Amino acid sequence: MNSQSIYKNITDLLISREWKKQEVRTKYDLFVPPSILGFSETYKLYVYNKFSNSDYEKEILKDLIIVSQIYNEDLDELASIIIEDRQILSLHIENENIKNGHPSIPFFNTLISKSKELLQEVANFSVIKKPHFFDNIDEAERYLNYCNFFKNDVGSLITKIQLPNNEEIKEKTLFEDSIIGSEINQNLINIADFINTEIIGFDNFEPTDDFLLQNRDLVSVNVSNKLKDLYTGIEYADIEISLKGTQINQITVAKELNREKVNNLSTFSKTIREKMKEISENDVYGKIIQLKSKDVDSDQNMIIIEGEIKKVKSKIAVKLNSDQIKWAAEAFKNNRTVLINAILEKDKTQYKVSELKDFRALTR
Repeated sequence: MNSQSIYKNITDLLISREWKKQEVRTKYDLFVPPSILGFSETYKLYVYNKFSNSDYEKEILKDLIIVSQIYNEDLDELASIIIEDRQILSLHIENENIKNGHPSIPFFNTLISKSKELLQEVANFSVIKKPHFFDNIDEAERYLNYCNFFKNDVGSLITKIQLPNNEEIKEKTLFEDSIIGSEINQNLINIADFINTEIIGFDNFEPTDDFLLQNRDLVSVNVSNKLKDLYTGIEYADIEISLKGTQINQITVAKELNREKVNNLSTFSKTIREKMKEISENDVYGKIIQLKSKDVDSDQNMIIIEGEIKKVKSKIAVKLNSDQIKWAAEAFKNNRTVLINAILEKDKTQYKVSELKDFRALTR
């Protein structure tokens, strides 16, 4: 990685921890610590800023030694974040059944295997963006190839995984943005925390439609199942999952796990699969069969489209803004086919759109 990127990483790390850049000198930037650390007012951290010099990494490493001592953090971990531009996922396990802090080899083989499966499914979900799917994609394999499992120290119950950060996992296309490693990493910690705080502790939890819609960016049958497999594989040990980078330090904890709590994920996943019949994202092609608009200049206009959903002819109610209703009126007048991409909810007799992502009239 180039020196300027290393400099940006260390300054981002310091600023995220509330250090302030006080002065820029010829060879160093001077940072002052946050008051919470209790240092004297004269304390300064000198961050080397001569990017073109061959000794740049060596000088930055001196700063990292100081930072590691201040925060009692692992130096290799900080070097990975700052110099190699990675993020670090840590799995910290506590289990009285693992005597004297010396887990068996099969235990850690299971931990690593289940962790890899979890990472792969999060990558799949980040690209596919559906609550349930059946195929692995090339991007998930690419993401997994960037992940590097650190060797555990003897007797350690902390497993650390080096994750990609700014590496492009999914290339940008005409219709979709690119996806980089840090976005997938963020999804992992967010979904794990969602499950730990909202799902596991509630017996036979059956989410409502509103709950699923509000949390749809976190709802994945595949990821839930792999997290369940991980928790089962570590024998329901207490586990702390943390994600650390230059601007992020998030932690989620699952404690007092048991078979019943973890099996709540099975109930949750079953409910999602059932409700997917009622709530789903679709591309629908069809004809407008009714315009409902009292004021075309408002954003509360309604049309009814007739199109196929899951190979069944269905009616869909769509709210449109003032511009869209004018396009719709033109399409209705000329009997043109329209396309909508939307999150649909099933009512008794028709579907309604809960989130409209795309609406357009197609040319003949």
